[in-house]
Amino acid sequence: MASPEPRSATAEFAFLRECELFSTLSDQTLQALLLRGQVASYQPGDDVFHIGDPADYLYVIKSGVVEIRRPVAESSPEMTPVAYIAAGDVIGEVAMFTKSERGSAARMPGGGEIFRISRDSFHSVVAGFPDLALRLCFTFAQRLEATVRNMRKERQRELSGNLKFFDLPTVIQTIISSGMTGTLRVIDPLGIVTAEIFFDSGHLCRSTLGHLTGSEAFFQLFQPPPTEGAFEFKGGEREVTEGASCDILLPGMTMLMEAVRMQDEVHQLRRQIPASSQYRPLCDDLRWDDDEALLPTAYDIWYRLHAEAPTVRELLDTVPASHYTTLSILSKLLETMQIVARQDDLRARTSIPETSLTEATRDAPLDLDA
Repeated sequence: MASPEPRSATAEFAFLRECELFSTLSDQTLQALLLRGQVASYQPGDDVFHIGDPADYLYVIKSGVVEIRRPVAESSPEMTPVAYIAAGDVIGEVAMFTKSERGSAARMPGGGEIFRISRDSFHSVVAGFPDLALRLCFTFAQRLEATVRNMRKERQRELSGNLKFFDLPTVIQTIISSGMTGTLRVIDPLGIVTAEIFFDSGHLCRSTLGHLTGSEAFFQLFQPPPTEGAFEFKGGEREVTEGASCDILLPGMTMLMEAVRMQDEVHQLRRQIPASSQYRPLCDDLRWDDDEALLPTAYDIWYRLHAEAPTVRELLDTVPASHYTTLSILSKLLETMQIVARQDDLRARTSIPETSLTEATRDAPLDLDA
């Protein structure tokens, strides 16, 4: 670093007025700052300060660009640029009052000039010129207000609660209506994440629950919705982009209303089709004239019934569809008489008519020695 230029009471201080922090100060205050500081020239590549240096100077960039650098990792000697400070900007105004150490390093890649003033000299100007003190208070208050506002926004992007006290559909509705981006996780009482829903600006992007994904996973979450455990929503685009591509195409509110409708109907389906039941096909080929979107799942269930003798519970646990979808397909197959319950079939083959049983008992010889 070259030697500082001599201080002059008549030196030009227009560059200080171009700085936002000092833009409203009187000429007398700017001149006092200039007289108590100094302008230093830097050659290309010269360091301005290092990490850990006492932050005992305020810097105003007069010409050139300052490169701010930090370690690429904690305790790493390798440095990487994180910001560039241009002419008219200030470095270290907060440190004039906190007496902290430099958390970054600074250098001038292309050289230039920097005005600097020590902490003691700066304090003397603040004490003698109230307009500087007021300007600093205003600037710091603005920054504090912005920080508080950002903190509130960050808090709004993070939600959590106990499902005993929160209604999960209402939580999801809040995320959708607020246009939030991030991941909603449902956690069971043991602390295990059982379901995840990914939102992008309030739109349902994708969902996972056990072996289910997409719309079926979302619907299953409501059959019925959990009332124990907890939920947590963490905002941020990274949560979404780390996952698979979007696999839910319907609008979020449409999905939510459909899930509530299924929740009402699945209770009746469970009564109609008990979990312990087993069914067998009555024909070789599936006939399906219902919703075409359900055809792949219907074929999956059909093949499983042909190849095995699964219970309804086993189908619910393995078929890649929500309980409502699986049960509604079974209900349709029963309605069209394409399947029959195995226990009904067994009773049909082994039952004896009541009249025959009565007659056989009546006509049989009585064994008194029995």
